[in-house]
Amino acid sequence: MKYLTKILSISVLILITSPLLGQSKWGHISGDFGFNGMYYIPDSTINAKEVKEKVRANTWLNLNYTNGGFTAGIRYEFYSFPLIDFEDIGYKGQGLTHYFLDYKNDFIQVTAGTFYEQFGNGFTLRAYEDRQLGIDNSLLGARVKVTPYKGIMIKGVWGIERKNFDFEYLKRKDFVRGLDAELSFNELIPAMNEKGFTASIGGSFVSKYEKSENEMYFTYMGLDSTAQTGILAADKIPQNVATWAARLNFGYKGFRIEGEYAHKINDPNNTNDYIYKNGNALLVSASYSMKGFGVEASFLRSDNMDFRSQRSISATTPLLGINYIPSINRQYSYALLGNYSYASQPNGQIGVQAQVNYKIPKKTKIGGKYGIDLTFNYARFHDVEQNWVPEALEHQNISGTEGYTSGFFKFGKNLLYQDIGLEIGHRFNNKRWELELAYNFITYNMTILQGHPGPLFRGHNVAAKVSCKITDKHALKFELDHLYAKEDDGSWLYGILEYSIAPHWFISVADQWNYGNEEKGHRTHYYMVAAAYVIKTTRIALQFGKTKEGILCVGGVCRSVPASYGLGLSVTTSF
Repeated sequence: MKYLTKILSISVLILITSPLLGQSKWGHISGDFGFNGMYYIPDSTINAKEVKEKVRANTWLNLNYTNGGFTAGIRYEFYSFPLIDFEDIGYKGQGLTHYFLDYKNDFIQVTAGTFYEQFGNGFTLRAYEDRQLGIDNSLLGARVKVTPYKGIMIKGVWGIERKNFDFEYLKRKDFVRGLDAELSFNELIPAMNEKGFTASIGGSFVSKYEKSENEMYFTYMGLDSTAQTGILAADKIPQNVATWAARLNFGYKGFRIEGEYAHKINDPNNTNDYIYKNGNALLVSASYSMKGFGVEASFLRSDNMDFRSQRSISATTPLLGINYIPSINRQYSYALLGNYSYASQPNGQIGVQAQVNYKIPKKTKIGGKYGIDLTFNYARFHDVEQNWVPEALEHQNISGTEGYTSGFFKFGKNLLYQDIGLEIGHRFNNKRWELELAYNFITYNMTILQGHPGPLFRGHNVAAKVSCKITDKHALKFELDHLYAKEDDGSWLYGILEYSIAPHWFISVADQWNYGNEEKGHRTHYYMVAAAYVIKTTRIALQFGKTKEGILCVGGVCRSVPASYGLGLSVTTSF
């Protein structure tokens, strides 16, 4: 409790002094503060285990100083007693985790310290932070951005990736370096904008260095499904591993097409069972839109593209990831579909996504006064084709070989994920009521995506959302979802009722009920009661209830989360 009292005292101090911190004739001070705490209660019915420290919290404070083109910033994080799902991924500790000096003008930007950066879609480099997932792979080093002429941009970076709360950077034997350039024809040729054209090209090169002094011993699963021990001699491990990528964007009025291709040289590591096969990735998307109609389609393939600063890091953690393979399937806000979100597979996926939007015109018999919005979505992903090389077949293992060959556009035999969805949205004539109906049929490979052997999961999800604007300040929202399934935990029912009083109060009551679970005593209710108060830039929220064990996904990046039960408090503010 002393820890909780200390953190709450700091939060109150920040809230009181924040209006003063932003005022200074010598520059501007800004920042944000966050506290996300939980009191844990054990519950055997949902497998919420008893934890040693019942009160846990994630706490951080960002401070930034700006004066003209100069910016300096620091962040302090206190995760010594983190929320249990963060402790499970090793995100535990405290200290100054982010600090930088930055100067920029119209020609150049120079950064020293820790920084975030992304090249293109992230195929070669994406240093970013996501607090929900416990990801922070910032680079400690230097970055230079140059704009020698309007429409021409060149970046260069060098740095060592953050590894949770391990601050011994000087003892590290790995670092990352990269270059990126982009040419925007619209800025070079302004007349293109007048004619409705958009076009740009870009390219990037990233190399990671990791010193290899000793041979490596490791355990892997052989082709005969038995655990085996492998060894790689130090001189057979590449110390420099490079990736490059090229990208193109082109548009004309309502039409747009963009694509990026990336290639990675041989990179034996823990996530690919130490094979020497080159990696590659391709993303192509096209779209066309006009009034009342839009269509888009995307293709994504990635093979052996997991790229990390240290080759021994396991695939079960996002730790030290240098690059990022985006997820092109549609992201939903429906709670039950979130239990089976698709996680992008850098080392082996090929798939397509298509979406059609159509608005039945307003002031028609079917469309009514405001029209009806229709959205159809389809996504399908497989693993990549794998034809084992003769050497791997001979020894019944792929370690130390080229691994396999694969037809670039050939789909593998294993279906990873499929989603067929339809949404209907309508606003009623009194303008205060809105209705959204949705149906999704999903197929989900539990074995590959979550490591739970068994048949493919197939589920039918039906959802309805109703919003009512009672007055200008009072609003009510209700959502009801039903997921029918026979596999995994069976069928689910979910409902949430939210009442808001603008601009300050939000109150909600929700419940997930696993009524279709055939296992005795496991037809559990996962209820959650929550309230939030917002004043200016400060939000204070309380919640009490249960969270199911499963996965948490943001933008195609996922991690597992344990079951939990208890009382949570969240305080965030910016100044």
